[in-house]
Amino acid sequence: MSLISEFKQSLKTVDSEEILDLVIFRPISFLFVKLIYNTNITPNQISSVALVFGILSGILYGFASYEFLLLGSASFFICNTLDCMDGQLARLKKNGTKIGRVIDGFIDYTTSVSVFLGLGFAMSSITGDPVYSWGLTIAAGLSKAIQNMLFDHYRNLYLEYGYNKSSDIDKEIEEYTEEWDRLKNEDGKWFEKTLVKSYLGYSKIQKKLTKHISLNASPDEYISKNKFILRMWSWIGSTTHMVALIICSIFNRIDLYLIYTATLGNVVMILLKIRQDRIIKEFSGNIKS
Repeated sequence: MSLISEFKQSLKTVDSEEILDLVIFRPISFLFVKLIYNTNITPNQISSVALVFGILSGILYGFASYEFLLLGSASFFICNTLDCMDGQLARLKKNGTKIGRVIDGFIDYTTSVSVFLGLGFAMSSITGDPVYSWGLTIAAGLSKAIQNMLFDHYRNLYLEYGYNKSSDIDKEIEEYTEEWDRLKNEDGKWFEKTLVKSYLGYSKIQKKLTKHISLNASPDEYISKNKFILRMWSWIGSTTHMVALIICSIFNRIDLYLIYTATLGNVVMILLKIRQDRIIKEFSGNIKS
């Protein structure tokens, strides 16, 4: 198998990846995957290291000085590279687990909370106005969460209808409820219990904010109609947010990232949602609540 073929096999699908992941982070992480492929290093071990760098990013941002903003950006870059790496290794070795999937999501949410807390402290220090700083940070954080959630939702639909990779959220809630029922009666395993319980909570929130859609569409039809707009959705995905923050940090203007996320980012999200709803209606599907 050629390196290019192996690289593609390590991805969910080429057309569902965020552009910046596809051209920057996935190639870098793939090289590291090749280096450790024949070792005993597991995806979950890589995830644990990614989590450390994610939390460290927020701590470093919180110091507010330009040097620490750069260090926080570097830590964030490493975190995202490792976060790509664990999934690629699992797909190539075919050794992914349910807990591994939850850990991967947990890293994203924990890193995001850590970074925004750091940005809130940094903005308060820089502006001297904690009310404005925390108000803007919270607005940007919530906006980013909703933008990322919608992108993930429509990417999952794309994988489901374009590639027959089921992503029914009701089924996932059922599976992880069973996993929770099994774990809660066991001694210890507090970390796994916390992860599964948190994932269930997030999934239920996601179900309320989005609707699973039953469509009459062939894979080719669905991909043809949704390939371009999914690319547009990816520009408000988590990696795009991370790169935007790093760029703003380099110019010592983290406030611009927060303002953009809370304003223009939401405008883009609304416009994409309107267009996406029109595309969905073209398939004359039935929406299931």
